[in-house]
Amino acid sequence: MDIRVTPMSHYGSYMAVTYQESQSPEKNGLYINSVKGKSKHHQNALKIIPTINGAPVGYTYEADEFKIALTFDGGKIFLCFEDAERIFVQGQGENVGLTLDTQPIFNFEYNYLLGNTGEEYCIVNSYKNLTKYMVFAPQGSVILQQNVFMDTTGSTNKADNLSSIQITSTGESNEFLCVIEDIPTNGAVPEKREYKFEDALNKSTNHFLNFLSKHPIVPKRFQQTLREAAYLNWTCIVNEQGLLKRKAMYMSNANFPGVWSWDNAFNALALAGVDDDLAWDQIQLLFDYQDDKGQIPGSISDSTIRWNFSKPPVQGFFVLKMMEKMTLTTEQLEKIYIQIQRHVEFYLRYKDFNGDGICEYHHGNDSGQDNSTVFKNADIIDSPDLTAFLIKSMDMLAVVAEKLERDQDKKYWEEQSKKYTQKFCDYFLVEDLPVARYTRDGKVIKSEGILPLISIILANKLPEATKKKIINVLKSEKYLTKWGIASEAIDSPYYEEDAYWRGPIWAPTTLLFVEAFEECGEQELANEITKKFLELCKIGGFAENFHAETGKGLRDLAHTWTSSVFIHLASKLAN
Repeated sequence: MDIRVTPMSHYGSYMAVTYQESQSPEKNGLYINSVKGKSKHHQNALKIIPTINGAPVGYTYEADEFKIALTFDGGKIFLCFEDAERIFVQGQGENVGLTLDTQPIFNFEYNYLLGNTGEEYCIVNSYKNLTKYMVFAPQGSVILQQNVFMDTTGSTNKADNLSSIQITSTGESNEFLCVIEDIPTNGAVPEKREYKFEDALNKSTNHFLNFLSKHPIVPKRFQQTLREAAYLNWTCIVNEQGLLKRKAMYMSNANFPGVWSWDNAFNALALAGVDDDLAWDQIQLLFDYQDDKGQIPGSISDSTIRWNFSKPPVQGFFVLKMMEKMTLTTEQLEKIYIQIQRHVEFYLRYKDFNGDGICEYHHGNDSGQDNSTVFKNADIIDSPDLTAFLIKSMDMLAVVAEKLERDQDKKYWEEQSKKYTQKFCDYFLVEDLPVARYTRDGKVIKSEGILPLISIILANKLPEATKKKIINVLKSEKYLTKWGIASEAIDSPYYEEDAYWRGPIWAPTTLLFVEAFEECGEQELANEITKKFLELCKIGGFAENFHAETGKGLRDLAHTWTSSVFIHLASKLAN
């Protein structure tokens, strides 16, 4: 495992271990990062520095899913998680020690040494990461070295103080065992119990293997890739804390420590049938904060909630897909019915400023395809995919109403679905293809981005000519490459190899297209796109997106909606 790309972590944990490489060699090394709150720009919490006689030494490292081994002249250091809160570090060798450099950024970050003589432990006050850590040595000694000065600048300048913790062996054992514990509240004291590195390693390993065992069967060729996908998802799950009322699968422990209100739907689908409670919680994370207008936040983490962008209303579509893999209780059906109904009503009331019955996007970020060429003039637009997602939500409401034996509600939503499907056809279809329009004057937007084509999710609700034409466009050489469907036509003047939604292949749109092709009866095409994507992940990992022509992973290289889409699509080929 390459911990430069996929940090080592544990289910539920807000800690992640990664090796960082920098243009400044002194910054290279192994770090324990925080994935809390505002941590994206300050993730480094502790730098792991092996020492001999207190002096830093160079080292090489090897890592697998559960253990990292540092090797250097004179000794070794091993690191593993025990559970979500604790990392164990074991040192072996004469005079081998460990420095934990807390790298303070602000003057009010500091550490303190507690405990009686011979039982010392440190509390790390990591203000930059909105948390604290406790460091103690069940075997060995703990020393704190720091230069903390009074802040006389009003906390406006970065700190120049130093603070580090030294762990050394005691007696003649030439070994030490250090525990680093995440303590998000006021403080803690070391628990008096037995601490063994091998026991901790076995505990974390078995936790993952149990999680992995619940995943669907996939073709033999992709079994190892499935393990890697499941591991990434397992490591990116954090416990309920702060604003998070449920366990949440973050998009990434490296670059996106948080949950976005359409990204997480893909994770929910992958978890359906694996851990149904966790799958349900992914859908509910944002609905926990649904406001009185029916809107849900655009994103959330343990300490940050953002309302700036709405994101596309995909939840109804995904609940329908999840219900194919898991059974919702009556209580869950009643709850999701109210939530999706209010969500649809929010769009119809507050995202249709001219009252024409067609909802609009106010910004590219609202669509999920942030910089699609549909938004190149930075105007308010009517995009067919938005209406399509709302229609799928109406379909979902009709299905749930039937399960709840609410015949009138079922009839109402079926009629609404037909009504808006007709509006869709009347307004968006030009020469049998869906087009985006400027909201104010209805003019067609010239674009070869795939955003309007996402409306193929309406499948058999579309006129036959439209359905066939969209499919023919998407499987043409303009979009379909060796690796999948590009987000901008390859021959478009706006196509770029690495420009987010102006060229690269994305996991979420791949899944939406595959599901739509299957519903349209295009199983052969759906299988072709699925196989391309699985090969893409097998070779290129679970990147946020991929170069459409080479398959190279781009941007965040360990992104959970990609691993989740892999899991969902791989299970299709095993059926």
